[in-house]
Amino acid sequence: MAPETLPYHRERWLSPAGYTRSVHCSMVSLLPGGDLIAAWYGGQREGSGDVAVFTARWTPGGESWSQPQRVIDREQAQVELDRPVKKLGNTVVFPDRHGTLWMVYVSVMVGGWSGCSLNVKASLDNGQTWGESRRLSLNPYMNLSSLVRSRPVYASDGRIGLPIYHEMALKYPQVLWLEPEPRGRLRDYELRRLPAESELLQPVLVPLGQDRMLMLLRDGRPERTLRVAFSRDNGWTWSPTAQTSLPNPDAAVDAVRLRDGRILLAYNDASSGRDSLRLAVSTDAGSTWQPGPVLEHEPKREFSYPSIVEDARGRIHVTYTWRRERIKHIEFNAAWLDQATRPTALVQR
Repeated sequence: MAPETLPYHRERWLSPAGYTRSVHCSMVSLLPGGDLIAAWYGGQREGSGDVAVFTARWTPGGESWSQPQRVIDREQAQVELDRPVKKLGNTVVFPDRHGTLWMVYVSVMVGGWSGCSLNVKASLDNGQTWGESRRLSLNPYMNLSSLVRSRPVYASDGRIGLPIYHEMALKYPQVLWLEPEPRGRLRDYELRRLPAESELLQPVLVPLGQDRMLMLLRDGRPERTLRVAFSRDNGWTWSPTAQTSLPNPDAAVDAVRLRDGRILLAYNDASSGRDSLRLAVSTDAGSTWQPGPVLEHEPKREFSYPSIVEDARGRIHVTYTWRRERIKHIEFNAAWLDQATRPTALVQR
């Protein structure tokens, strides 16, 4: 399909106003048929016992998203997992090559986020219905402190590499390699730690082609800058992480390689706080960046946890937390991005 030449930009709400008092951590994924599916959690507040995981669907060209579907809440998770559950959190959804849609979500048994585990659900009808939850056994110490945030990467042999991270005592990134089979079964899974310093978490993996891969990392250290690393063997080994001049106020980012080869990044453009959400573009695989449009800026408000996907038409979709009250969806094309992106370099590694 030829790229659109006229700029296109559209904003819409993903979650209805007042559906839940607080929402956070959306993730948007492209389904094999071309629809988008998004997942997020919502309740009275982050960490409250009434938090549930929701999904919604949107068909390109449609006016609005479907009504949210309540997929799992604390009470249901306790029954399905046969163990106490204090609260639910971050969730990702993604398809495999067999036609199964997977959901991996966080549940907390004790304490805060460092006391969490990862669980998996499968859908054989593109998210209309879901099977029961299964707990993933990843850590020898009470199987705690694994969290998820970003979309996976796909290996040519059918394995799926899901970026996750550890948050008890030391914080560091990992990749969970899943081997799915038909009909929503997992043949095996393996955890591999990514070579990065501690206090770097929520890894985002961006395949660059020809066995190259870019990793972006949230930085919880005093430097408050986004960090990157590069791989030349499909993520098996990595360069040391490098500091950029892009700020990172200890907040999640997301990035995707567009069909024209550029890397599009969504991040909080501040060294503290999450009141400014912005795009940046790289034409050299993440080595340098150009400033893009500011999506949101309002002092003392929160706009955070962006998720990006490009659809089959070349339209780009960004979802994110809007004031912790709603999930917002922005749709645009490359022509609009080019028009809104200044030509001066923002950062050089």
